[in-house]
Amino acid sequence: MIAQLDTKTVYSFMESMVSIKRYVSLGKEYGYSSLGIMDEDNLYGAYYFIKECQKQGIQPLLGLEMTVHHKDEWINLRFLALSNRGYQNLMKLSSLKMTGKKEWTDFSPYLEDICVIVPYYPEIDFLDLGHDYYIGVYPDTPQLNVSHPILPLYRVNSFESEDIEALQMLKAIKENVTLREVDVQSQQGLFLPAERLEQVFLEKFPIALDNLARLVKDTSYEIDSSLKLPRFNPERPAVEELRERAIKGLEQKGLWNQVYQVRLEEELSVIHDMGFDDYFLVVWDLLRFGRSQGYYMGMGRGSAVGSLVAYALDITGIDPVAKNLIFERFLNRERYTMPDIDIDIPDIYRPEFIRYVRDRYGSIHAAQIVTYSTFGAKQAIRDIFKRYGVPEYELTAITKKIGSKDTLTTAYEGNLGFRQLIQSKIEYQKAFSIAKKIEGYPRQTSIHAAGVVISDKNLTDYIPLKYGEDMLITQYDAHGVEGNGLLKMDFLGLRNLTFAQKMQELLYETQGISLRIEDIDLEDKATLALFAAGKTKGIFQFEQPGAIRLLKRVKPQNFEEVVATTSLNRPGASDYIDNFVARKHGKEKVTVLDPVLEDILAPTYGIMLYQEQVMQVAQRYAGFSLGKADILRRAMGKKNATEMHQMQDSFIQGALEKGHGQEQAQEVFAVMEKFAGYGFNRSHAYAYAALAFQLAYFKTHYPAVFYQVMLNYSSNDYIVDALEMGFKIAPLSINTVPYQDKLADTTIHLGLKTIKGIPRDFAYWILDNRPFKNVEDFITRLPQNYQKLSLLTPLVEIGLFDSFEKNRKKILDNLPTLFVFVEELGSLFADSSYSWTQTEDYTEAEKFQKEQEWLGVGLSQHPLLVLAKNALYPITCLTELSEGQVATVLVEIQSIRVIRTKNGENMAFLKVSDSKTKIEVTVFANQYRQLKDDLHEGKFYYVNGKVQERDGRLQLILNDLKEAVSERFWIQVENHDHDQEIYEILSQYKGKIPVVIRYQKEQQTILASGYSVAKDLALQESLKEIVMKTIYR
Repeated sequence: MIAQLDTKTVYSFMESMVSIKRYVSLGKEYGYSSLGIMDEDNLYGAYYFIKECQKQGIQPLLGLEMTVHHKDEWINLRFLALSNRGYQNLMKLSSLKMTGKKEWTDFSPYLEDICVIVPYYPEIDFLDLGHDYYIGVYPDTPQLNVSHPILPLYRVNSFESEDIEALQMLKAIKENVTLREVDVQSQQGLFLPAERLEQVFLEKFPIALDNLARLVKDTSYEIDSSLKLPRFNPERPAVEELRERAIKGLEQKGLWNQVYQVRLEEELSVIHDMGFDDYFLVVWDLLRFGRSQGYYMGMGRGSAVGSLVAYALDITGIDPVAKNLIFERFLNRERYTMPDIDIDIPDIYRPEFIRYVRDRYGSIHAAQIVTYSTFGAKQAIRDIFKRYGVPEYELTAITKKIGSKDTLTTAYEGNLGFRQLIQSKIEYQKAFSIAKKIEGYPRQTSIHAAGVVISDKNLTDYIPLKYGEDMLITQYDAHGVEGNGLLKMDFLGLRNLTFAQKMQELLYETQGISLRIEDIDLEDKATLALFAAGKTKGIFQFEQPGAIRLLKRVKPQNFEEVVATTSLNRPGASDYIDNFVARKHGKEKVTVLDPVLEDILAPTYGIMLYQEQVMQVAQRYAGFSLGKADILRRAMGKKNATEMHQMQDSFIQGALEKGHGQEQAQEVFAVMEKFAGYGFNRSHAYAYAALAFQLAYFKTHYPAVFYQVMLNYSSNDYIVDALEMGFKIAPLSINTVPYQDKLADTTIHLGLKTIKGIPRDFAYWILDNRPFKNVEDFITRLPQNYQKLSLLTPLVEIGLFDSFEKNRKKILDNLPTLFVFVEELGSLFADSSYSWTQTEDYTEAEKFQKEQEWLGVGLSQHPLLVLAKNALYPITCLTELSEGQVATVLVEIQSIRVIRTKNGENMAFLKVSDSKTKIEVTVFANQYRQLKDDLHEGKFYYVNGKVQERDGRLQLILNDLKEAVSERFWIQVENHDHDQEIYEILSQYKGKIPVVIRYQKEQQTILASGYSVAKDLALQESLKEIVMKTIYR
């Protein structure tokens, strides 16, 4: 009997090409009945290896390679688990090594049912471990005469001899060296067929094979997947404590009436029967801790919001009885799954929360969950091509051609440019073939963004662990953790909770108002008006253009419609937006398949928007229990054809028993099936819409607080939004600019932190050394390491030195000379008189553009804003556009892209901006023919067109375009007597200046539509006899 034991898998990161699935499949093909793995120190792949072997009918033999310190020497060992007890001890051995233990005495207490193997080395006879061990012999080990039994070892890390190049590459990546510095020839071990490997040892060490057969004949491992929930309080039954706390919670909320009592009893009964009493108390305790620290923990998330017990314990913040939320969507006896209560935390406090969990349950009872970062398509190309010496600019050009969802195969087959690049050089082709081999292999470990596992027993009884900074980390990923029956909880750090909490704190600090966020009225009319107007930049779930456009169409008038809007704005559901909007505004009749379903679908105008509605329809129409209805919903959502077919028969039978016809029952089932595929979890939608509403409440009632938090804790993207909401920006000066953005009343004081490219230490130097008398004084005192054009350019271009010198271009052009003078004259420079080189300043448009580049917003008076104040036509802001609208916008053309159509004609795409927002304008061939000579980048135009949506973005389809100029030709006349003569004269002097006529007698001013003139004294002369006055202004 032979078993391949000493195999390194891809979890010995960048040391092996052996993936577990292929290893086990190929092992079966090669004739092995037993296979082993022995990765170095870790058991990352152990769970998947055991499961895959069991699936393929192979005996798994789980081992480890480890180097330990013993009596002044380092000894390389192999450990092999001989039973389930041995597997548990192997996990403890790996956990010890992966948390920094090195001494043999640390490991020796955990050797029950562990076979210790010491690979042969010449002095092995003198080794005394104080424990029995086998000597591991390899095919090249010399013939032995030793006192210890021997076992066959053969190191495997690849499947084919061609893998040598990939192994060499992985080694170079791991050690960050060039290919020339790597020698792995001697380290490659090919996976051999069982017969061939057995023959090698039969000839040289036959006794080793006999020893192995005896040793592992009864070896097997059981993965215990039974649920292992932590006990909350060993001193008291959880069922009693949960009931007591839930009743007390409802009494405190003033909800202790019969409706709530009946619902509570039913929920408590289900929770107890399913064994989850402790779980609810654990979650309650964690949230209690968060609130005791002053964290805003939100309103809950997921289907747990449908639980009255969760609401009574303040785990969630939405009353599920009042809001008609369904407990069975969360838990029911007919579907045994773990309750999944995710806990949201302000992201800045997540580390403190993690530490509490560790201290509350014990460092060996709680761990964060590992994830494995893999070689993605771009990463594989970047790592491997770099080893071939490909320069960075070429690497960027190559990886840009790989889409975010591409594999290397799909990129190569689907992208001609990428394929041509790879084929252009021999070394590219070679590197690409290696990249394809390692794509998808694990590269390193990282930590799950949210997952934490908790157990009331030592975690290493079930899974192996490794070192982590705040908390130990599992070696098994989330699937492996849950596969071992352990409780995985998600602690999600949410920025939006941080925003809400900081707004609450700032409101109290600046205005003395103590606002409890949970008490915000979710039917507040002013906040609903903000949603209806689509002014939701900065509002969780509602700040993307698609969501804003949808809000403007829906115009929610109550909180239920806000919930519906967030649920509509998703793939699948969005197909019904037009119907929902038309029905809400009375433009389309609300229809339902059967009157019995009317009240279930009424809140969503007959559209089955939520998963809970699917369940309620099954209950009402076919007599399903809500538990059974939930199973149907899941089967529909997962497109499980077999299960759905069985349930369809049951549904139709139930409908017939309720007195419905078979044909209608089939129709109702088909509609349910369609909607269940995308229907949103209403409980989750409710909780997250509540958080969005709370943020919007701050924006509506305390805008200064809202924007100060958003600007300082998020990004300066919100400055433009603040300006649109009526805020003004204070002038900037080097002597008064703060570090962080500050808001006072309706004035924003932008801070140094907002300026792109300004290091924090430089900003603090400015604050610590001001005031400055002039530019020369600033430069004289500036430390040499800050005397860089790249650092000072943003300061000058946003106007921080305008109080000393208005001409920004002049300051910039003189800076290099100023640096030289300071270096040569030192402090004497401040007393000398510097002769400035004169230069023309930037235009207002250029200033605006540079300010926008550094701050995200322009401060100077952009010419477009001047034009907009005296616009010739009613204009619409780009931010106010909506699909289907015909509008005129005042914009600057930033770029023109001309393409040739299939008919051989030219058309154009214009990128335009109104100084705040950008949009694309499509100019079709017939219009382009007429207008091409009038289109110029950098000029301003009135653009009229129809708004369309394409790829999730709005664009304008051009109807008409006129250049916008600030000058007008004004004509003052007594009355209309000479109108015809005036128009005839105007038509002789065609140009781009609009004509405005003032009729004195009627006190009426009109735009002479269709008439634009050139600036010409002859025109004024021609009109002199028939008008009162003319002027160009």
